[in-house]
Amino acid sequence: MIVTILKYLGLYMLIVFIQLFILSNLFINSSLSFLFQPQLIVMFLLLLPSSMSHAWLVFVSFLAGLVFDIFFIQYGIHAAVSTVIGFSRYYATREVENVISAREEDNQIWTSKKGNAWKWTYFLTFTGIYHFLFLSIESLGSNFFIRVIPSVISSTIIAFVLVLILENLIYKPVRN
Repeated sequence: MIVTILKYLGLYMLIVFIQLFILSNLFINSSLSFLFQPQLIVMFLLLLPSSMSHAWLVFVSFLAGLVFDIFFIQYGIHAAVSTVIGFSRYYATREVENVISAREEDNQIWTSKKGNAWKWTYFLTFTGIYHFLFLSIESLGSNFFIRVIPSVISSTIIAFVLVLILENLIYKPVRN
């Protein structure tokens, strides 16, 4: 149990490090910078164990979002969106634990046991929902079709690719 908690705490610290020191410091053309706003906290929320209880999932999601807000001075936006994602993710993954058998390898995460099509749909759906909610709240609804929708699409694609790359680097994919 302690090892699992430390593993997820390390994953969270890695995501905060990447977001804080790499993604936040990339220079993009100032007129197009609104298109590059990927939020990697969604990776942490999606890779939390599927066996986690609903109350703990919502609490951990809120806490992770709150810490992200503290680092990036977002005034509760990440906490609110992370809580919504944690709440809804439980309903999308509650049947997964019944399908997945015990872990065969220590370095294998539960999402890799469901297959690539399910994993990609799962990551893309929740990454899109996270970015839509985050960017809509952040912009307060202004310039919805001109700035928010293109930003949601581009940030979702960028974050989805980064989540897939990081997930495959951190957790070795299953080889048959």
